[in-house]
This record gives sequence, structure tokens and C-alpha cells, in this order.
Amino acid sequence: MKTRHAFLLLLAGAGMLLMSSCASLTGFQEARTLGEGNSEILVSLNLSQSPNFNDIEDEDGEELTDVPTLFFPNIEAAFNYGVAEKINVGVRLNTNLNIGIGAKFQLLGDQTTSNALAIGADVGTFGLIGGLWNVQIPLYYSFHPTEKFAWYLSPRYTYQFSSFTGAENGLSYMGGNTGLLFGTKHKFGVDIGYYQVGGFDESIGIFQVGVGGKFRF
Repeated sequence: MKTRHAFLLLLAGAGMLLMSSCASLTGFQEARTLGEGNSEILVSLNLSQSPNFNDIEDEDGEELTDVPTLFFPNIEAAFNYGVAEKINVGVRLNTNLNIGIGAKFQLLGDQTTSNALAIGADVGTFGLIGGLWNVQIPLYYSFHPTEKFAWYLSPRYTYQFSSFTGAENGLSYMGGNTGLLFGTKHKFGVDIGYYQVGGFDESIGIFQVGVGGKFRF
């Protein structure tokens, strides 16, 4: 039985390595768009925590215990460009080999209002060759009491699947990010994210924290 438990833990740990590698859950996104013709570069250092498997049971109903907590650091870079006054497009990549493209559409407010709301759409893949894909639908809200400070909240739904096994066998991520940004043209901030991952007998929690900078051109 101990051998079987060890095998199950190995599979679970490998699965989390793949999940944290394939779906970027980084934040640092306010709801304001850049404005037509403007661009920015985002660089962040992030640390993701694996779930605690102590409360997950095997198929015999026995708990899997004494599982260490693992952390997965990564560096992510993104480039965003304002194709219209309220529409951004962008590309991102990180050291976990995730590559993604996306867009953000500002629904309420503009580049000067204290409250802003936007919606996005993103598609990502693992190194372009792994057959692992994720589709993300984020919602962005940000509050700007001054031009040097912003608080943002970004709930997000992510669906991850393999082109080899089919989209019906994928995983769902439900959660979001929140954080603070400081600065005017160039901004620095902290980001915290938490997601519940479905597709298992029980949902699994993923926690992430990061620091980053945004540089506008």
C-alpha cells in the first residue's frame, strides 16, 4: 500500500508541475487600457504553491498524508499594445515555457477615470509543441484614487486541455488575482492569486504571489 501511495503522489506531483507550467496565472493587470498607439513591457517574478494533498483520498478511501508543499518560481515577460483607445493586444511568455496571446477590452471608464472595468480573452500553450492549451476569460476592475496608485481585482476562468486527449477531458481553474500598483508612467507592484482547480475527485487549490514592474513607451 505504501508503494501504491508513493506512485499516486508521484503522479499528482507531476500533474501539478504540468499545470503550473502550462497555464499562466499572473496578474498585474489594471482595467485601464493603454490608449491607441501606446505600449508597455511587463516583467514579473512569481512563486506558485502546489496544493496540499493531505486531504485527497485514494480510490480505497485512505488519505494521502505527509506530502510536502512545493513551490514553482518563474519569471514572466509580457508586451502589450493599444490597437485602439479601449483595446489592448499582447503576448506573454515565462520560464515555465508558457506562451500566450490575448486582448483586453475596456467596458467602463477611460485612461483618467478613477474606476475602470474591462474584460479579456487569452489563449496559451506549453512551448508550442506539447499539445497542451489553455483558454482564459478574465474580468478586470481597478480603482485609481490618484494617478500614482491603483488597486485591482481580476477574477478569471481558465480551461486547460490537451489536443491529444480532447477538450472534454480538461481542467477548470476558478479564482482570480488582486494587487497594488505604484507609479505613473512606469509602475511597480505586488500580486496575489488563488485558484481552485477542478477535474479531480476533489478541487485543488493553487496559491501564487509575485512582484513586478510595468514600463510604458
